[in-house]
Amino acid sequence: MPNSQPTQIIILGGSGDLAKRKLIPALIDLYTHRKLPSVFSVVGLARTPRTSEEYQTFVGESLHTHEHGHSQEDIETFCSHFTYVSGSFDDVQSYEDLKKAVLAFDEKQGVCTNKLFYLAVPPEYYEVIFTNLHNSGLSDICSEGNWSRILVEKPFGSNLETAQELDKTLSSLFTEEQIFRIDHYLAKEAVQNILSFRFANTLLRSPWNNEHIKEVSIKMHEEIDIQDRGNFYDGIGALRDVGQNHLLQLLALIAMEEPASFTATDIRTERAKVLEKLVPITSETVHEQVTRGQYEGYTTTNGVPEDSKTETFFKFTTYIDNETWGGVPFHIEAGKSMPERSVVIDITFKDVASGPFETQTCNTVENKVTLVLSPEQTMHITLNAKQPGHGYQLESQALSFACKKAGEEIDAYEKVLLDCIMGDHTLFTQTDEVLASWKFITSILENWETVPLQTYQKGTAGPV
Repeated sequence: MPNSQPTQIIILGGSGDLAKRKLIPALIDLYTHRKLPSVFSVVGLARTPRTSEEYQTFVGESLHTHEHGHSQEDIETFCSHFTYVSGSFDDVQSYEDLKKAVLAFDEKQGVCTNKLFYLAVPPEYYEVIFTNLHNSGLSDICSEGNWSRILVEKPFGSNLETAQELDKTLSSLFTEEQIFRIDHYLAKEAVQNILSFRFANTLLRSPWNNEHIKEVSIKMHEEIDIQDRGNFYDGIGALRDVGQNHLLQLLALIAMEEPASFTATDIRTERAKVLEKLVPITSETVHEQVTRGQYEGYTTTNGVPEDSKTETFFKFTTYIDNETWGGVPFHIEAGKSMPERSVVIDITFKDVASGPFETQTCNTVENKVTLVLSPEQTMHITLNAKQPGHGYQLESQALSFACKKAGEEIDAYEKVLLDCIMGDHTLFTQTDEVLASWKFITSILENWETVPLQTYQKGTAGPV
């Protein structure tokens, strides 16, 4: 049951692409499933001049555009909860106007409402928004018994230094309890299920270490290219976009020790321990451990310079310097314009064939556990079995199953919003996780310009 206190959700960047494609659809799903507080308001702040009525029309049209299957009556009622403020993120007066709108709702309800600030904006605006929210008093209106929280999208910084500066600013203005650093990938049901696979099955739990595991591969492939996001994407690239956050979080979930409990504190602490033990990639090792690529035609995209060296594909191999995983390579890969959309984790075990099953006499294969997180959540276990017929030749067999979907499956953005309202930090990253990830990724960024940028054709599996 969500927090029942009256709540205002303030979307900074209320008419942007993220708001239209993700946040507004997630909010109406929560609304129609009665998961939002019974009394709520959504306030959008953006540059475009428009009235609140015009913004409500904008919200309704965006829902029709993305076909989210709600009745016209539900859409109209939902849209009536929206208010709009026209302003700029770096304009102090805009925050005074926003404050008036927020206080007007408080006055109408006769209570000081909870405040959720969602930064649906490019990262370069984070620092000025943090400062203006704090200085305007918007984030500290409420009396005891109410809360104000801030939701920050990734990427959080562009390297270790900028992440440290941004975190220092954020931490000086808000408490850790108020800060929710989003990695929406953690909110996906399939990702959360990794912990169940890891710690609720003897078959997987016992041999989950460097004594038995040969290597781990984590791949995130997208069929689409950067589409019309040239201005945004070219300043970030694939490594910052999904490597520093999504893929390193998957690595942490695969390699973390079992938490003492499933509380936010214990889970985030174990994830951080793994990330802090990643072995940096140096100038001596970068050519052996890193590949970067760019699909053909990238530089003709609107907003992308003709001489851009931004990667749309990367692959790197890293190691974890601890007793459990020392010596096991973790291969991390992501790319756009791949043959298909998929997120796959392969855990390959060492070949234990011996005696009459030695590889000289039998065709053994290494056991493998494959967790497919997308497009459908499935699991495959590859085993050796006797081949039918005379003798004792072996063949590979796979056990596979698809995870059942719940009757009411919740979207990642719905989960992010709902958990923030509930005050649950479990699926959000904390400071030491963010900084440990950036420390490792920065070790690549500082050296990888010496690695040739290879081109690859769209629809292929990346650079050779």
